[in-house]
Amino acid sequence: MLKNVLTTAVLGASALSIMAANAAAPGVYVTGQLGYANTHMSDKTNFAAINKGIKPIPDFKPNSADVTNLSNNGLAGRLAIGYQFNQNFAVEMGYLQLNKKKVDGTVDRLPASISLQQNAIDLVGKGILPIANNVNVYGKLGVAYLTTTIEGKGQVDKLVPATFDLDGTAGVSKHKWAPEAAIGVSYDITPNVSVDTSWTHIQPLGSKRPGNIDFVAVGLGYNFG
Repeated sequence: MLKNVLTTAVLGASALSIMAANAAAPGVYVTGQLGYANTHMSDKTNFAAINKGIKPIPDFKPNSADVTNLSNNGLAGRLAIGYQFNQNFAVEMGYLQLNKKKVDGTVDRLPASISLQQNAIDLVGKGILPIANNVNVYGKLGVAYLTTTIEGKGQVDKLVPATFDLDGTAGVSKHKWAPEAAIGVSYDITPNVSVDTSWTHIQPLGSKRPGNIDFVAVGLGYNFG
């Protein structure tokens, strides 16, 4: 019995020491992430969408027949600042910049282009669970304010340029609140410097919503505590 008690005590002390070793000092931290984002916007910006029952972007003919939409999947980055209260909880505010897509073409035989650009500002709570020396798993839950800009540029005649807001034409709201969730794993290189990998999902709701965003990234963080 005494042996079992001592073994349990030793294991408990070891677990507590691991958690203490992982515990970042409370305070401000910054983080940067770079990765790939799938914005699921291709169906919502399809130039030939009339065959699918979706209102098309009118009269625009891309220069390349292989380009049928404004899908902006690709490289994306996020910068954030946060405050860690203890080893298990933090709050974080970030800015996510998504890839910009531009397609050149014509409208009534005059040069024109259509572009899609998206970004998001988010506010999340972050739960952190130390699982081994210097290794943590975390989850985030919060809300994102997503901005989607679909813009057309062309000419009303051969001399006069014009810019058109096409969010309404494409059936997408320019601004949308959306729930956000993320999961990830981080490794503390030093008590102040960490690296992580994560998956973030942003889910717009309601009518005229843009596509869901899935962002897979690697990051580097610095804790000032």
